Amino acid sequence: MNNTNKTEYTEDTITLLLDGGKEVECDILAIFPIREQFYVALMPQTPIEGYEEGEYFLYRYSSDGENVELSDIESDEEWEAAEDKFEELLDEDEFNSMEDKK
Repeated sequence: MNNTNKTEYTEDTITLLLDGGKEVECDILAIFPIREQFYVALMPQTPIEGYEEGEYFLYRYSSDGENVELSDIESDEEWEAAEDKFEELLDEDEFNSMEDKK
């Protein structure tokens, strides 16, 4: 869905180079595993033409500690599993923040 040619990585952000050469700075929302594969959820810091505001990106994620590699999620089944897991993490985070306020 979101083809990237290059990524630059800090602990909190990743800069994606989208098709057409557009650079997009994204906040890292979560890095999470499903079975043996890790995934990352990214939120663009500024609106991107052609995307809805608040729309996040999901990618396969791997890192050797210095270099990060993102790759597209190829199948609908894998995409749905990653999206379900990320939404579950959001729900848990919301629940935990409500518990902290008590």
